[in-house]
Amino acid sequence: MLIRRSRWLVIIIGIIGICTLGLAPAAAASDSNSMAGKPEERWQKLDQQAEAIYQAVKKGELEQARQLVQKIGESMTDTSFYGATGVEGVRAFSDAIVQVKRALPAIELNEERLMHVTARLRLASDALIHKKQAMWLQYEQMLRDEMNRMKQVKQEKEWLSSAKQWLLHVDRIRPAATIQRSPETMEVIDSLVRLVERAVAKQTPLAEVNQALNQHGDEWLRQLFGKTKDAPTFGQEDTGTLPLQWTLLFTFIICSVLFYVALQKYRYEQDSIRPGRFRK
Repeated sequence: MLIRRSRWLVIIIGIIGICTLGLAPAAAASDSNSMAGKPEERWQKLDQQAEAIYQAVKKGELEQARQLVQKIGESMTDTSFYGATGVEGVRAFSDAIVQVKRALPAIELNEERLMHVTARLRLASDALIHKKQAMWLQYEQMLRDEMNRMKQVKQEKEWLSSAKQWLLHVDRIRPAATIQRSPETMEVIDSLVRLVERAVAKQTPLAEVNQALNQHGDEWLRQLFGKTKDAPTFGQEDTGTLPLQWTLLFTFIICSVLFYVALQKYRYEQDSIRPGRFRK
C-alpha cells in the first residue's frame, strides 16, 4: 500500500513539474517582450531621431544636432534589426551615424558635406520603416537623367560634372539601398560606381565607361529600384506564433486534465476491493 501511494505521489509531482516547465518559457517570453518593446517601435524611434538631426542641421542648430547624434548612437546599440535588414544594412546604418558625427567638428565646418551626410542618415532611417515607399526610391529618375547625360555629352568637362553629381547621389542613397537590397545587388552597384570613380580620376577611358553604361545601365537601375526586396535578409521567415494567453490557457487545460486523471486513478486504487488469494 505504501509503495502504491509513493508511486502515485511521484506521478502527481512529475505532472506538476512538467506543467511548471511548460509555463516558464511563456512567462519568460512575456517578460522579455515587455522589457524590450516591439522592434518596430525602436525602428520608429531611430527614424524620429534622424529626422530631428536633419531638421537641427537645416536650422543651423549644431550643438543640438551633436546631442541628437549621441542619442541615436545609444538607441542603435539597444535595437534589434532582425526583420528590418541584414548585417550589411546594420553596418551601413551605423556608418551613416558615424559620418554625421565626423561632419560636426568643433572648429571647421563644411556645410555642404554636413547636409549630404545628414540626408544619408535620414534616408537610411526611413528605409528601416518603409519597405515599399521609402524616400530613397524617389532618386530613380534623377539618377537615370544623370546617367543619360553621361552617355550623351561629348565634352569631357560636361561628362565629369554629370559623373560627379551621379556619384554624389548614389552615395546619398547607398545606406538606404543597402538596408533594403541584397548584398549581391549592392556588389553590382558598387562595381559600376568604382568604374565611374576611376574615370573621374582619369584612370579609365570615358569611352569604356560609356560603353558599360549603355550595356548595363538600365539593368543596374532595374536591380536597384525595380524591387522592394531582393531576398530575405537573414534568419528564418516568421510563420506566426500563438498569442501568449492562448499558450497559457492550453497548458493549464492539459495540466488540469492530467492532474485529474492521476488523482482519480489514485483514489480508485485506494477505495477499490481487489481479489486476493484465499487460504484453505
